[in-house]
Amino acid sequence: MSRALEAYLAQVNSGLKGLTRRRRLMLVRELEAHLRDEAEARGIESEPAMSALLSEKEHPSLLAEELAIGEGQDANHRGGTALAAGMIIGFATGGHMWFEGWRWYIALAFAAAQGLAVGAGYFWVRRHWLRLNCWVRTLVAVVITSLLSIPLGFTTHHGFKPTRLLYGAFTGFLLERHSQERPLWQTLLEPVVFTALMFFLEAGVLGRVRFEWWKVPLELSFNATILLSVMLSLRFKRLLAERRVLTPQEQG
Repeated sequence: MSRALEAYLAQVNSGLKGLTRRRRLMLVRELEAHLRDEAEARGIESEPAMSALLSEKEHPSLLAEELAIGEGQDANHRGGTALAAGMIIGFATGGHMWFEGWRWYIALAFAAAQGLAVGAGYFWVRRHWLRLNCWVRTLVAVVITSLLSIPLGFTTHHGFKPTRLLYGAFTGFLLERHSQERPLWQTLLEPVVFTALMFFLEAGVLGRVRFEWWKVPLELSFNATILLSVMLSLRFKRLLAERRVLTPQEQG
């Protein structure tokens, strides 16, 4: 973590001494998540830039007082933002399935599971692993979204399909990796590699489907849709964070 951010959060935490330990921890985690979102939205990576960002904010003691008063509003905003960002992913993937010719109720179920369980669920719980390093965060995100995507396994015509969970894991991978800017070649390669992995598992290992070349563009376009929806949802969430997080001193 940035030393400037750590010191700022410590001062805020000390100003919340009138609250229980659990509530203090929740508020500080919410604040940290918001500040990191704003820093990502501004492209801040260096220590001096983070210090400059924090200097725009209210004094930690004043902020602690405001957070204690308005903690319910902050939690509601975070939940609404997570829901809206997740819905972008759900609408995109569900709409793609409907366009491909899936039954409307299958497309709707996939959209709900992918958008609400995986997308919104990821955004809601991500603050708990923000302090981990990049690769550990990615691993945790993949594991969590794999568990959250269990409802996706039932979005088929015939029972539970475990490989559906891989779409949730892929979404979690993309959400975490694209929380920061990625090289273009990596972005283009991600849906291609995942498409190859899905065909290898479905056709080669499990033998559930027969490999046919005409299916490749369909699967690739669907995985590309996941990627684009993830990037759009992250952009949307950053814009909300940039406008809402904290009031600069001159506007207080």
